[in-house]
Amino acid sequence: MTSLLLKGGTVYDSSQGIKAQRLDIAVRDAKIVELAANIEPKDFDEVIDVTNKIVAPGLIDLHCHVFHGFNSSGVHPDVVGVGSGVTTVVDGGSAGHSNFGGFPTYIIPNSKTRVLCMVHISSTGLSVMPELTSIENIDVGQTARVVRENYPLTRGVKIRAIGPTTETLGVEIVKLAKQAAIDSKTRLMVHIGELYHQGKTLTQELLPLLTRGDILTHTFTPNPGRIIDTQGKVLPEVFEAQERGITLDTAFGRYNFSFDIAKTALDQGLIPNTISTDMTIPGRQNSAHSMTEMLTRFVALGFSLEDVIKMTTENSAIALDMLDSIGTLRIGNEADISVLSVVKGDWNVSDVKGNILAASRAIIPYITIKTGDMITPDFGPHPWGFLPSQNIN
Repeated sequence: MTSLLLKGGTVYDSSQGIKAQRLDIAVRDAKIVELAANIEPKDFDEVIDVTNKIVAPGLIDLHCHVFHGFNSSGVHPDVVGVGSGVTTVVDGGSAGHSNFGGFPTYIIPNSKTRVLCMVHISSTGLSVMPELTSIENIDVGQTARVVRENYPLTRGVKIRAIGPTTETLGVEIVKLAKQAAIDSKTRLMVHIGELYHQGKTLTQELLPLLTRGDILTHTFTPNPGRIIDTQGKVLPEVFEAQERGITLDTAFGRYNFSFDIAKTALDQGLIPNTISTDMTIPGRQNSAHSMTEMLTRFVALGFSLEDVIKMTTENSAIALDMLDSIGTLRIGNEADISVLSVVKGDWNVSDVKGNILAASRAIIPYITIKTGDMITPDFGPHPWGFLPSQNIN
């Protein structure tokens, strides 16, 4: 396809101050060439009527796991990506320096979705978990080298600040990961939310180590090491970190998102920067389900459509230092566009604890434009498709 016109959609693009405007988007040779009302359709190879659809920059999933065929839980990038209304996915450290070559050799050439990566400070990534059991699992120099040599595919270093080494080595593991990020001139993504023991956690100690551009993921985890103290207050270090320019990401995953934690934090004025899925094969089946269901969860929490689109486009692109190329509908950029449907109904969405929120609107993918190519969504994560479960009471 050399030319395409999306006609009559309701466009949101916070990077350009566009909110719910009825506009057309013209694409030629995989680039956005015009964004305006009432573009003449006769000169286009294909015209798609997207009246009453939401049209946004291609959605970005800032944290998922797509080392498909290498890690047992790795989902194919196009399942969580273009098949689900998302044009860019960021693998959250599935590979370490010793096995990262699987991405450029096998994953990237076989994916329509744009794949970016964090390199785990554990030498073998998440091939075996817990991935950090001793200092021998970490090689700062090799990790930094792999990040540097594979940039811009690589966007930073990942550490899960959990597991047995939090008790034996403590915050030193985070300092080593931060050094690899510094040496590679990138950023550090830190997972919080302990899954392996009830002992020492590192969240309060590690937050002051983070600097502008770093990412704290699983902001709303209910697990030990969460951002809420024993008195029900958000840790002051979390507010301080966000003020310093640390991105607060809300990756859902299988165990790390609680509506109660979210409501407590929101009530105290802590607004996260980004929404992501932490998608895996079991996570798609049993918990997070899809990026659009994540958007529905945040709408159920009181966020607007404008909010959730910004959090998965402009804000995520800023977190990656890539707003010049993704997360925007600027003329001249590659045509990465998410077209979404908003379906009214009586829907239920759940957190990892099984708690339910009611939603009167559900967001699902309609079509995805990736580098100018039109892709229809796959069937969806549920037996009935992409819509959340329906309240039948």
